[in-house]
Amino acid sequence: MKVVEYFEAPDREHWLQAIGTSDWTAGQYLHQLLQQNQFHACLGEKSRLLLLTENDQLIAFCTYAQRDEIPDPSLTPWTGFVYTFPPYRGKRRMGKLLETVYRLAKSDGFPCVYISTDHVGLYEKYACRYWKEMRDIHGNNCRIYRMDIHSMNYSDVLGQQVSGTIDRPLGSCHPRHPEMLYPVNYGYVDGQMAGDGAEQDVYVMGCDQPLKTFTGTVIAVIHRLNDCEDKWIVSLDGKDYSDAVLQHAVSFQEQYFMGEWYR
Repeated sequence: MKVVEYFEAPDREHWLQAIGTSDWTAGQYLHQLLQQNQFHACLGEKSRLLLLTENDQLIAFCTYAQRDEIPDPSLTPWTGFVYTFPPYRGKRRMGKLLETVYRLAKSDGFPCVYISTDHVGLYEKYACRYWKEMRDIHGNNCRIYRMDIHSMNYSDVLGQQVSGTIDRPLGSCHPRHPEMLYPVNYGYVDGQMAGDGAEQDVYVMGCDQPLKTFTGTVIAVIHRLNDCEDKWIVSLDGKDYSDAVLQHAVSFQEQYFMGEWYR
């Protein structure tokens, strides 16, 4: 899966056509704004349209926008037009887009992102919390959610040498999802407790064989935005693997969560 920014895509016409197949009224309105070159006039010059894609298939889309339908100019930025196509629902694919929104807002220096919706129980799954009710420009009541931006400090973790136990060795199946195979060794740091009340989970890099125990150096921390625990990445051979290599190695599981990486 790949997040594409619509206005930077070379094949914009293809994605425009895909957006037009949405079965959602707001999706059709977005399609109209794009067709008529009114997107930025409506949502703000710095606004972006984010597409979650797989090859030439459009999985989901949303906006990262300066304005929304709530007439309060002090509230910005917003994420809106949040839509996942039916074949991809139920897999938390939208989390990858909201993860991108989070990263953009943090880079732009904002303390939070706002979401206007009538859904209850949906955005709570994506690191958002209900804030208050407000009226939109049409006079309708809307639930306003906030996705707060955080800065974590893992200076006491990164570079630390740790030892532990591998309880899900390379090639084994997830205990609750047998279709998920572990392409890396996965275990926990002995005696180090995590946010979920259990020992700290780790992905172990640097060995292509199943292990029972490990000793290595923490080279990255995945701070899960929509979960109560972090994941550490440990290097056995001292190699400082690239972001791309690490993200590919753990995507089999982390694709279902929103996360922020610390190196």
